[in-house]
Amino acid sequence: MSVTRWLWVRHAPTDPDGRVIGQTDIPSLAPDSDSLIRTAAMLQGADVMLSSPLARCRATVETLRTVSPVLPEPVFDAGLMEQDFGVWEGRPYSAITAWDGLDLQAMAAVKPPSGESFLDLLERTQALINREGTRFSGRTIAVLAHAGVIRAAITLALDMPPHRGLSLMIDPLSVSALTNHGDGGWGVEYINRI
Repeated sequence: MSVTRWLWVRHAPTDPDGRVIGQTDIPSLAPDSDSLIRTAAMLQGADVMLSSPLARCRATVETLRTVSPVLPEPVFDAGLMEQDFGVWEGRPYSAITAWDGLDLQAMAAVKPPSGESFLDLLERTQALINREGTRFSGRTIAVLAHAGVIRAAITLALDMPPHRGLSLMIDPLSVSALTNHGDGGWGVEYINRI
C-alpha cells in the first residue's frame, strides 16, 4: 500500500476587518521573513503543490516559492477554496444573527443562504482528498488552503464528529502534517505547527 503524506498550509495573515470573508477574495498581508522561512522549511520534500485559487493563497504560495525555489509549481484547484458563506460574505460577523446561541454541533449544520455549511465543506474536502490522493498516491502533497478546509481535512483524517473540527485552531502559515496509509487509516504527525 502506498503511503501519501499531506502537508496542509494555511495562507498568510489577512485583515478581514471583522467581516465574513470565506470565498471573498481579499489579499494577504506581507508576512515576516522568519515565519516564511519556517513554513517553507516544513514543506521541503513536497512532490506536488496544490493551492486554492483565491488571492491570499496565490500570494502565499508565490512568496514561499521565492523563499524556497525548490518547492513545486502550484496547481490551483477551486475545491480548496474556503467555505462559501453565500449572502453573508463581506458582512460584519456582528450582523449574522443566525449563529447566535448555537453550540458547535448546530453551527456545523448552519447553511447560509446561497452558501454551504461546514458539513458541505467536509464533503467537498473529502472529494478532493479522494481525487488528489489517488492521483498523487505515494507522494508528499503540500496544500495551500484556508482554515476551514484544513479543519475539514483534519476532522476527516481523525474521523472526528464534524462539530469537533470547528474547535481546531489553525494559524496563518501553520502546517498540519497528515499521512494516509492507504488502508483507510491516517496518521497525524502534527497540527498547527508554526
